[in-house]
Amino acid sequence: MHVVRRSPDDEVMTGNESRRVETVRAARLHKWAAVGWFGAVTATVLNGILVGYGAIWFQLFGDVADVDDYAVSAGGYGAAALVLALAVPAIVAHGRPKWLVWPTGMSAALLGLLALGSAHSTHAGQGVTPMNTVWDGIGGVLWAPWTWVLVTLGIHGLGRIMASLVRASHGQNPSS
Repeated sequence: MHVVRRSPDDEVMTGNESRRVETVRAARLHKWAAVGWFGAVTATVLNGILVGYGAIWFQLFGDVADVDDYAVSAGGYGAAALVLALAVPAIVAHGRPKWLVWPTGMSAALLGLLALGSAHSTHAGQGVTPMNTVWDGIGGVLWAPWTWVLVTLGIHGLGRIMASLVRASHGQNPSS
């Protein structure tokens, strides 16, 4: 049997002090979670722009962008837009950081419009057999691990929101 001896100088936490310590720990956790959300959303936006715009802009030997490049661009912009669209319900369902909902939604909408513009440019060169496709752009965005975190949390968030709506429609407390 192990006996712990306390000296009179040892501090013993009261209930209130213990709650304050837990509150501080929770606040730190929420700050780190907000940093993680912000980092994943920002990285996805930048990755979508890099793949989407980079496919059109980066040409070697004086070449101009062709149907292949616009297809890759549409895939990159579209994949990033879809991941960010899934991130919005994830942020809403998980409750933090609420301020990130609007920038994420606006980024998804902007990248979606850019994807439509690039997809429209692919129709100009019909009849050409493309070497690269939309899937190359999608893969360029989805290779990153943070996108899969956002997709997973987005699907979980949609499930939580749907369950809450079902409980509310049946007259149950949505927060239970």
